[in-house]
Amino acid sequence: MWKKISGIGPNAKDVSTIGIVDIAGNGIAAAFWFYIASILSPEEYGEISYIIAIASIVAIVALPGVQNALTVFGAKKIKIQSTLYLLSIILGSIGSIVVFILFQKFEMSLLVIGYIIFNLVVADLLGRKIFVAYAKYVIANKILTVVLGIGLYYAIGIEGVIIGVALAAFPYFIRVFREFRQTKIDFSLVRNRLRFMLTSYITLLTKNFTGSLDKIIIVPILGFALLGNYHLALQFIVILMILPSIIYKYTLPYDASGNPNKKLKRFSVISSIGIAALGIFVTPYVVPIFFSQYSEVTELIQILSISIIPSTISLNYQSRFLGQEKNKIILGGSLVYLPIQLVTIIILGSMFGGLGIVIAYNIAITSQTLFYAIMDARLGKNSHV
Repeated sequence: MWKKISGIGPNAKDVSTIGIVDIAGNGIAAAFWFYIASILSPEEYGEISYIIAIASIVAIVALPGVQNALTVFGAKKIKIQSTLYLLSIILGSIGSIVVFILFQKFEMSLLVIGYIIFNLVVADLLGRKIFVAYAKYVIANKILTVVLGIGLYYAIGIEGVIIGVALAAFPYFIRVFREFRQTKIDFSLVRNRLRFMLTSYITLLTKNFTGSLDKIIIVPILGFALLGNYHLALQFIVILMILPSIIYKYTLPYDASGNPNKKLKRFSVISSIGIAALGIFVTPYVVPIFFSQYSEVTELIQILSISIIPSTISLNYQSRFLGQEKNKIILGGSLVYLPIQLVTIIILGSMFGGLGIVIAYNIAITSQTLFYAIMDARLGKNSHV
């Protein structure tokens, strides 16, 4: 099977590099969050998820289309890094101050800065196709997260987990500083690509909101305990989505370079069916052993596993559209997803609790994927999924 996969892309070594680091990185992160979940009550775990959701939203607000811009324009050899770094750091500093004023939580403000630093560095490395350096940075970040997060938890409590996650990204500011010395700040590069960046910004905002607003909405409706179960279920889905995510990260810069990879994308869709079946039929035998106090999580994982198939197809469409700078379509997909998810969470969550929330998730991602399929057909081109 690997021989078939390795013959698919122009550089199979890059695929394996991203694959190894994502498997290892997500494995370390999953072990960390699973351990944290096992020593906390569902309410405490839900509270941590709530803080992370807010910090994530503020961080993405401070990144005005920067992640996609760094990846796409980096692949095109455009020296825009320092300019985007400076813009993000200024906005991030403002955002962290606002968060502290509103919530009086130092750890939340620190997490905002940490997220910004890490996202800048990772997007830049992927755009430049420096996959070995990407691997080192990601793995080091995960290890630091485990060491600092667990260590600070036992030192100061729940707040220590958030502080540890934030501090794990701070060493990478060295690369940001180095880039300032190597690349000239030139805001004309931004002005000339403002339309792409603005659309990317709105797209990333809505995309991040889809991954964070649901957690914020759940708390007033169903409380921290249900949020804890839901967040733990999502951690399992992240693990199951490792392979599709690997392929997406690899194909995006190559799509941007005009070298799409149909066979690899098709493989990801076929494999997603088996992965979904794994989540449905295996988790009932494994999850209760380690998370007995999370009474609803097994059923939530089983239903969420269905979403792996449309999620994989959606990622493949996004890689193609972003690579061709057709990010308005990505924006449209996010604008389809977000209101459907929020409305169905409120309605179905109020009626069926956790079951309604995961059904809402599946409805939203399926709707988004159908939108991408319709837009692909309208373009009159062959689908790359």
